[in-house]
Amino acid sequence: MSDRTRSPSLQLVLAQCLEGGEIADSAVRRVEPTLQRAVDFFERRGVSSLDGVRSVDASDFVHSRLESGLPASDSVRHNRRAALRLLFRVARRLELVTGDPTLDLGLPPKSSDAARPLDDDEMELCRDVAHWTSSRVAVSWALAEATARGAEIAAIALDDVDLDAGSVWITGGPRTSPRTGSLSEWGIATLRQRTPTRGAGLLAYGGEGKGIAGQVSTCRAISTVLLRAGLAGEPDVRPMSVAAWAGRRVLDETGSIERTALAMGVRSLDRAARLVGHDWSS
Repeated sequence: MSDRTRSPSLQLVLAQCLEGGEIADSAVRRVEPTLQRAVDFFERRGVSSLDGVRSVDASDFVHSRLESGLPASDSVRHNRRAALRLLFRVARRLELVTGDPTLDLGLPPKSSDAARPLDDDEMELCRDVAHWTSSRVAVSWALAEATARGAEIAAIALDDVDLDAGSVWITGGPRTSPRTGSLSEWGIATLRQRTPTRGAGLLAYGGEGKGIAGQVSTCRAISTVLLRAGLAGEPDVRPMSVAAWAGRRVLDETGSIERTALAMGVRSLDRAARLVGHDWSS
C-alpha cells in the first residue's frame, strides 16, 4: 500500500495542475468536473497520490458508469481518457508525477467513419502536445484548427494571416475551395508567439510550399501530435479530424450544413456532413 500513498496528495496535484496556468482557463472549466470525479474515484479506492494511480485504476474510471447508473457512452469514455491524459502530461511537466497509466488504455472508435472530428477535450490535449513539441508543429496545428489541410498549411505565408481579425487565407486545392479560415483563440495566441512580425515567408514549411513535399511535411506534423497524444492508433482519428473539429463547431454554432461546407472548403454537402458526423438529410 505504501507505493500508492506518496505525497503530494491527489487533490493538491489536481489544484496545482489546474491553477498553475499550464492549462487555458476555458479548458480548465471544461475538464475540471471530469478530473474531480476521477480524483474522487481514485480516493475511494485508497489511492492518495497521482503516482499511485495504476493502469487498472485509470481504465476502471474511464469505463465506470454514470451517476445515473447507465453505462458510459463511447464519447464519455473518450472524454474521460483525454482529460486524464492532459492531467498526467501537465503533472509530469511540473515534476509532480513520473508516469501515465493511460498510455496503453485503448478504446473502441467513436464512429464507423474514416475520420471523425476530435472532441474538445482531445483538442485541448493535442494543443498541449503541439505547444511543447516545436514551433513548426504548433503553427501547423493552429492552421489546421482553421480548417487548413496538409498542402494548404504548407502554402500559408505571413501575409495570408490577419491576427487582429483572427483569420487566415487558405488557397484551397484539388478537393477544397479557396476560403478565409477562422483562427481559434489558441491559434491566434500561438501564431503571435511563434511567427515573425513581418515578411512573406511560409509559416509552417521551409520549402517552396507547393507539391507533395509540403503536404507530407505538414501532415507529418499533425500526425506527430496525434501520436504523442495517444490518438493515432484509433482508426477514425486522422489529420483530417482537426479540420472536422472546426467544421463541427461551425455546425453547432449555426445549424447550417451549407455554412459548414463553406467554412471547410468542401464542395459537397454530403461530404461535409460525413466529415463532421452529421446526418443532414434527416
